[in-house]
Amino acid sequence: MACKWKGIIPPVVTLFDEKRGFDWEANDFLADYLIQRGVHGLLYMGSTGEFSSLTFEERKVFAERMVRYVDGRVPVLIGTGSTSLKETIYLSQHAESIGASGVLVVNPFYWKYTDRQLYDYYTSVAKSIRIPLLIYNIPLLTGQDLSPDLVLRLAVEHENIVGIKDTTEKLGHIRQLIRIKEQREDFAVFAAFDDLLLPSLQMGAAGAINGTAVFLPELSVQLFESFHAQQYEETLKANESILKLMAIYELSQPLYIAIKEAVHQLILGRHTALRPPVKECDELEDRIRIFLNKNNIQSYREARNRLVFPKNRK
Repeated sequence: MACKWKGIIPPVVTLFDEKRGFDWEANDFLADYLIQRGVHGLLYMGSTGEFSSLTFEERKVFAERMVRYVDGRVPVLIGTGSTSLKETIYLSQHAESIGASGVLVVNPFYWKYTDRQLYDYYTSVAKSIRIPLLIYNIPLLTGQDLSPDLVLRLAVEHENIVGIKDTTEKLGHIRQLIRIKEQREDFAVFAAFDDLLLPSLQMGAAGAINGTAVFLPELSVQLFESFHAQQYEETLKANESILKLMAIYELSQPLYIAIKEAVHQLILGRHTALRPPVKECDELEDRIRIFLNKNNIQSYREARNRLVFPKNRK
């Protein structure tokens, strides 16, 4: 199964209205914005998309609505992982039925499992669907790092396990995963931390599923495209700007709140609601504004003017 996944795939935030339901207008606008800025795909229901705070039915509703709205303009990846294998299979089959291009499956969290148990978990999911499956390794939140040997076995034995998002700061771990291409040429490795995008590309990674691409996709797309065009001066310039953006992850807990606030200020021009236990924070709004001004990011607003968000909505 040839993998269509490559490039910059933002892990899109999920935007809510004042009643804590989905703000469809804002979510649609953000999708349009990201697609117009040249991203190579969209990930919904990832960690940044707050899948862990949504109900089973909400995950289905949101996935179906956004796949329908994107309407094939770019590939759409849906996060379907859960602590329950049965639920993961059901959500993955649902993603396939609504026309999603693939699924991103995190390993079951809470308990630690053996490699054999994790192999059985991913095998069961892969066999239940026909669309591509990307493994999601995020030991920071799951408490368990997926070994390159385990990932290699899964990639070699299951055609529709086509890649991995490796959310680790260890470049050596990414390098080991990229070596899987020696036995599975089309296997795609995506970095998650923005500062590892360039070194990962240099080693043969497919791209990145990185947080700063949610609010400033231009930089990551520019880095990816200029790297493959061998325009290395432009590549290094974009990388220098991206490195400065890493500080945003230190401005909130959980980190997706800061990303969402940057989306509010840079893209939407208005606020959407947060879901409990997370609450609105005026201090964060100020911190993000200072951060954007300090890094001269407000200059990117000129491109934004091609899309006008309805100002009469609150």
